[in-house]
Amino acid sequence: MTHIRTWADYHPEVFDVFNRPPIEWPCEQIDTGLSPVFQPSIVRSPDQELFTVGVDGQVFHSQDLGRNWSLLAASPPLPPELPEGLSRTSCGTNGVGLTELGTLLVVWGMGASDGGDVENRQEDESYHLFAWMTRSEDQGHTWEPTEPFDPSPFDTIGDQIVPVQLRNGRLLVPFVVQSWTRPGKQVPQSEDILRSYIFSSEDDGRTWSRFSRFPDHSPEPSLLELSNGELVASIRYQRSKVPEDPPDLASDARLYSGSGAPTDLGCQLFQNTAFSSSKDEGKTWATPRITTASAQQSGSILRLSDGTLILTFGRYGQRFMLSYDNGATWSRAIYQLYRCGQYARSIVLDDDTVVTVHDSRETWSFRGRTLRCDDNSVVPKGENVTPWGSGCLGVLRWKVPSRSRVEKEGFFTPREAEIELQ
Repeated sequence: MTHIRTWADYHPEVFDVFNRPPIEWPCEQIDTGLSPVFQPSIVRSPDQELFTVGVDGQVFHSQDLGRNWSLLAASPPLPPELPEGLSRTSCGTNGVGLTELGTLLVVWGMGASDGGDVENRQEDESYHLFAWMTRSEDQGHTWEPTEPFDPSPFDTIGDQIVPVQLRNGRLLVPFVVQSWTRPGKQVPQSEDILRSYIFSSEDDGRTWSRFSRFPDHSPEPSLLELSNGELVASIRYQRSKVPEDPPDLASDARLYSGSGAPTDLGCQLFQNTAFSSSKDEGKTWATPRITTASAQQSGSILRLSDGTLILTFGRYGQRFMLSYDNGATWSRAIYQLYRCGQYARSIVLDDDTVVTVHDSRETWSFRGRTLRCDDNSVVPKGENVTPWGSGCLGVLRWKVPSRSRVEKEGFFTPREAEIELQ
């Protein structure tokens, strides 16, 4: 094959923006010394107390706008009973929430299997992934579990998430769901995709029911309600090549590694941040629009007091871009805050200071290799590094540049994710 096409051929404006080096932007960097954390999230109370969670259910909080952090409480996992024949393989937190009544919500995930000798989890027909929450109405002194979230008709459920509460009091939380191979039931390649359900609660997070779903290929949504009642979301738009795709459609260099060809079935075609919106309180969602280059995803969508939207994202450290028209266009200027901590979440304080929490990760693992977060270069074999970093809670405090400064670089209009791929 003499010519291949990647996502960049269909989104040249995004490729052009991200083909330039980002603009270094100052931030206050805080090492809390607290651990372990992994892909942390953050929420705030009306009086600006901040909360995040550690891997094992530790609830860390800050009462001085994110400058200092300490252990507030610890939630036990209180996991659901496993089906007969399964045993737990992993259990940890996936997010934190706070309701308008002050109830803390800790999101949990648990993997389980029959204990068979299967090296690759993707080939384990017995693998299950469960999700539930623990609730505390008394600042972490006592806890109770929710019922597990139901992924049916899919098989697994879980994600890095932050529950949000709308002005009407309804709580929403998104979870990724996925089909999984079971004995006698294979998952066709065209169905081996990531989808996200949204669940809702009308009783302060005690009970949850399925509310809606995102378009396909939409893990890790970050939800935000605008002042006009519209909901917007940043999404990790991710999908693999399927038999129905054109033969020359390929994974780009940032995602492709290893044996085979970048045009092979199953290769990653998209792994970008996309933007979507809903005008009916989250019941239906617009087709996602690609806003970042590949391997730059997993962050937050935020709103400042003047209506400015901020899109934060990671993989090459922490970066952000801005929109002044509710996400219709985005800044061509991409700002670099920090070169470590891949997966992070952020909140906005009353004075428009942004507080970002991350896991201090300096390297990450991809297809058997260890890569540096700041430039994606391969760590030479023999160099002593921890693939998942220190696991310590890191915090960034920062403010966005002035609008006049951002406007000098101009704006672009993102296109629908897969328009005219054929």
